[in-house]
Amino acid sequence: MPQINLMQPGQPVANFSVDGTVVVVAGVSVDAAAVQADASVIVEIRHNGETAQVGGDGAYLAHIEVPPAEYSESLIDEESGEVIVPSERLPLDPNTIKVTLWPTA
Repeated sequence: MPQINLMQPGQPVANFSVDGTVVVVAGVSVDAAAVQADASVIVEIRHNGETAQVGGDGAYLAHIEVPPAEYSESLIDEESGEVIVPSERLPLDPNTIKVTLWPTA
């Protein structure tokens, strides 16, 4: 389960749910595994007065912080120095995702 942070204790927040690496805030679904990159990524969910959306203008509803991708070690032949097994991107651990929820009116 991702780490959930509230900007203000006891605040009302947008409806949200988490299922593995998928975070849904106010009906906007973000698959953290799909947006993960080699550097950390922050996905902003905002409310523009009518609907929630990723990015754009409007009040913050949530920040979803996705950590950088991790890779397995490659296996290298000690004699020739050639790569026997290349490194592979590891699956995103849902416990490393951070969701910060902003207060709603």
